[in-house]
Amino acid sequence: MSNSNIIEASNLTKTYRKGNVGEVKAVDDASLEVKEGEFLTIFGPSGSGKTTLLNLIGGLDKPTKGKVTLDGLELSKLNEAKLVKVRREKVGFVFQAFNLIPTFSALENVQVALAPTSMPKNEQLDRAVELLELVGLKQRINHLPAELSAGEQQRVAIARAFANKPKVLLLDEPTGNLDTKTGKEILKMCHKASKDQGQTVVAVTHAGYVKSYTNRLLFMRDGKLFSEMPKDEIQEEEY
Repeated sequence: MSNSNIIEASNLTKTYRKGNVGEVKAVDDASLEVKEGEFLTIFGPSGSGKTTLLNLIGGLDKPTKGKVTLDGLELSKLNEAKLVKVRREKVGFVFQAFNLIPTFSALENVQVALAPTSMPKNEQLDRAVELLELVGLKQRINHLPAELSAGEQQRVAIARAFANKPKVLLLDEPTGNLDTKTGKEILKMCHKASKDQGQTVVAVTHAGYVKSYTNRLLFMRDGKLFSEMPKDEIQEEEY
């Protein structure tokens, strides 16, 4: 792990208008720093703002207040075309819902992440095969998502996220649709793959067993970040 920060978020706030409720702060004055090569996990119950924070860090959403710097680039200063380039080249996303293309095979779902790059087609194929072997799907590369288990689909999603060797991997409830045994296997694999390939990982989750695979924990409640679990507000069993 490097001593340099690859992610710096300062006083992030994201406010939404919600019907008659008025303004709701999904993220409330959150600040954090993530070092290169770190595996950071943010715990929190559903609705605590974890996914919104991850979307802000990855440039999928813009903060109402505050700023995010990713690999030296302040995201709020970039136009949409440059943001797309940053997301494509520097960030890999793994979503709880997998987001695989149902008519594409596992191999094609990984290759599609490489399509916008200048990598030659034969190298794209080799890279996709290499990643699917890395996540233990060597024998399943030609299967459609519907022919794969939930755990296998998540492995394809992770292989896709690693495809263009992003500096940062963002995991949004990566075990949310998986049983505990499969979830642990997925996290162990993510930890090893990120370590082997040098990626920085930020994962958000409510699954307590993730702490076995992380370098550092933060906690989130009602849009606020805590360095320690706020015992007066959060019950241990929620995690």
